Amino acid sequence: AAACAFCRMEGGWFGECKFRQPICTSFFVGLILGNIPEALKIGAQFEMIWMGTAGIGPVAHLDVTTGGFLGTVVALVSGKGFEAAMLFALPASMIMQFAESLWNTAFGYFDVKIDNDVANGVYNKVFPTFMLAAVLRVLVEFAVVLAWLLAAGAFSEAMSVAFPAWLENGLGGAGQLLNSYGFAMLLSIMMDTELIPFFMIGYTLAAFAGTGYNMIGIGAIGLALAWIYYIIANKFGGKKAVAAAAADEWED
Repeated sequence: AAACAFCRMEGGWFGECKFRQPICTSFFVGLILGNIPEALKIGAQFEMIWMGTAGIGPVAHLDVTTGGFLGTVVALVSGKGFEAAMLFALPASMIMQFAESLWNTAFGYFDVKIDNDVANGVYNKVFPTFMLAAVLRVLVEFAVVLAWLLAAGAFSEAMSVAFPAWLENGLGGAGQLLNSYGFAMLLSIMMDTELIPFFMIGYTLAAFAGTGYNMIGIGAIGLALAWIYYIIANKFGGKKAVAAAAADEWED
């Protein structure tokens, strides 16, 4: 619970270290439970699912930290893998999403108090109020995650006793679909249509070239293709810019 609370609060205390991402929280879970490789596999799958989710402005987003942390715990304790993890993590992340909105509203009291202290010139109360809010937030996070962990323990025991094969197969298929959906959401945000052929080349090499290729080799091929694209873009882009400048000069 302390590890999860730390991962949730690191953005406010230490800057954007990205410890709250599932691939990082799963490492801490694996370190505590003594199974880092399997935990990282679960975290990588959660990372794929939540890769395309982004909180824009005031829109609430899924709590990937708590969901990934609890899901990894359930997967390792129950021994049922990612299917059981997803069954517990997705509802937990949605519930924590709304809880986060409630906490932000409640802790807005401290913002108002600090503004009033500054307006009244009581500067010596600003830092203590800020630290009080920060410590209370950590304690609230710890208590809530601890309650979730107790529920996760009971859920893991139930899953280890009664987990039908049809449900496991169905969740496995849904998990694969969610992985693809999360990555597709990310591509819809950042993919440039001119780069789609390069994506297809990389996907083909990774999926169909067999075990002879590793990620270093595929990365080297991608670097070479990116270099070729850069050279071609600069060459033809420069010619277009010169032609446009000449046309403008002729019109003048």
